[in-house]
Amino acid sequence: MSGTALIVAGGARPDPLVVNALPRVDFCVAADSGADNALAVGLAVDAVVGDMDSISADTLNTLRLRDVEMEEHPTRKDSTDLELAMVRALAEKPERLMVIGIGGGRLDHELANMAVLASEETGTVRVEGLVGSARVTVIRGSMAITGVLGETVSLLPVLGDAEGVTTEGLEYELTDEPLLATTARGVSNRFVAREAKVSVRRGVLLAIQPHGLKVRSTG
Repeated sequence: MSGTALIVAGGARPDPLVVNALPRVDFCVAADSGADNALAVGLAVDAVVGDMDSISADTLNTLRLRDVEMEEHPTRKDSTDLELAMVRALAEKPERLMVIGIGGGRLDHELANMAVLASEETGTVRVEGLVGSARVTVIRGSMAITGVLGETVSLLPVLGDAEGVTTEGLEYELTDEPLLATTARGVSNRFVAREAKVSVRRGVLLAIQPHGLKVRSTG
């Protein structure tokens, strides 16, 4: 499959900004109670993955009547429902993977979810997360991100230090420089062009546009 795969996680229900920002979705996977979120905002679900310990009975019955694929796992497991949903989504071989519903819950879950977005399994796919009014893009190698002039973007290393970071189109430029996981040097940069290019020689970055969905909806 080419195109976009969507994962709906079981965090806070996505708000209209998130739903309106979604591109055409070619395959949708719900992570357990993410199915409740998906139905609540009118998204069609192709598969549900997880231990099914938090999905509502009504949603479960509705999806079974629709003959939606159900992939059930034991409650005692080494992977989270989001990780399992990511494996299922990547099996469709998408070009782009979007994840919603990963915010608004426990802090430990949210931090773990950010790390999952950057996992090695997603290395050949463009990965984005939409969280509240924020857009999160996983950057490996070289990638372009779009924004509004003056919009804030933070470049945060994840899974360790990032080396050889170079940027174009941002106010505070970097040229083959490190961003260490133990510093906040990459926080609060700004777009000075509508497209910024970010490259990293070694490591993985999260480009976080904290108001990315809001500024586009009002711009």
